[in-house]
Amino acid sequence: MVTVDIGSTVVNPSSVVPHGENSMSKSSFKELKKKSDQIYQRYDAHFAGKPRATRDLDLLDELLGELSDLVNTAKNTLNGSRDPAMVSLLDMAKQNLDVYKNEREAIVAAKEKGPTSALASEIVREANLTFGRYHRHFAGKDRRTRDLGVLTEIIVELERIQQTMKGLIREQNEDLQQNLDVVEKNIEMYRKEYRAIESAQEAGTRQEQADALATLANNQFKLYREHFAGKARHTRRPGLLDRMINQLKRIHKAMAALKRGGLASQPNDRNMGIVSENLKVYKTELAEIEKARESVTTDQLAGSLGGSANEIMAQYRENFAGESRQTRDLELLSLLADSIAEIAFQMRSLQRTDPGEVNAKNLAIVMDAWTMYEAEYRRIEEAKGQ
Repeated sequence: MVTVDIGSTVVNPSSVVPHGENSMSKSSFKELKKKSDQIYQRYDAHFAGKPRATRDLDLLDELLGELSDLVNTAKNTLNGSRDPAMVSLLDMAKQNLDVYKNEREAIVAAKEKGPTSALASEIVREANLTFGRYHRHFAGKDRRTRDLGVLTEIIVELERIQQTMKGLIREQNEDLQQNLDVVEKNIEMYRKEYRAIESAQEAGTRQEQADALATLANNQFKLYREHFAGKARHTRRPGLLDRMINQLKRIHKAMAALKRGGLASQPNDRNMGIVSENLKVYKTELAEIEKARESVTTDQLAGSLGGSANEIMAQYRENFAGESRQTRDLELLSLLADSIAEIAFQMRSLQRTDPGEVNAKNLAIVMDAWTMYEAEYRRIEEAKGQ
């Protein structure tokens, strides 16, 4: 992973939950435990493992105030007693209060380095997210089933990050050199992996190749169901559907080459027809998506993307927050990570062409969510022993 100046992790971190009520002067253990969990979860969502130069000090000050009040309330509730559960809660709150105070000092120091430092932190995070995307889709996976369109996007994204880092280094941000070295190493590795996947998909008998192509086509159909079917057209990324169309064209060409090479297979012939029909549907849908996006204003698009992000984050809370990692569905989490990434890509593009305060705030929230999902994916893998 690329290194970056990131926030500290607190004791007993968890997932994002709604903001709780204010602390009280005299409280039960249950009430204080609920309140403390909410504070820790909000910290984890917005600070732990995040680039310090981009963090919101006002939010951290709010959490510091709430946790300080909770510590005082817990002390008052104990009132000289030695209830083990309350003592443990108080000790944890004190530890995390120290973490928060130290984190505030570190964030102030990171921000004092100026806008270049904030941009450097953000570009390093984007690199780490891209590495996470590669890990989910390619590490340890059967090369014959992998989507070269995804890998192409990953390589192009890292090339963009590479150029941004070079520009920042020229602006005297030498600390990024080590990060740039890691990015360039991964670009080369991913290019080699691309060639290896191509070779794997072209290997075997003609029938084995035909079977692999059918799997690749089905994967594209699955992507369409997950990211487009039943979704508001103007919130869909045209680049994703264009990528899928190009992959289906490649698959159809390979199927046709097998037939010309002597493969007499009714299933392959039938699959060619299915791919052709879906290509027609997807091309029509791409035109409709582009038309739908032209019919909304920038503010409307930003609002709709924010709504889509909220739906994804609600799915995450429903299926992952507070649940045992050993029982969680990695495939679902990967889909949520890809879905929130799709929103991030669009918000980022919107911010570059038509900057807006609402979109900028939403993008920050979405990037934090994506960061959390990638980190949680690794934690669940570890819990499952994968």
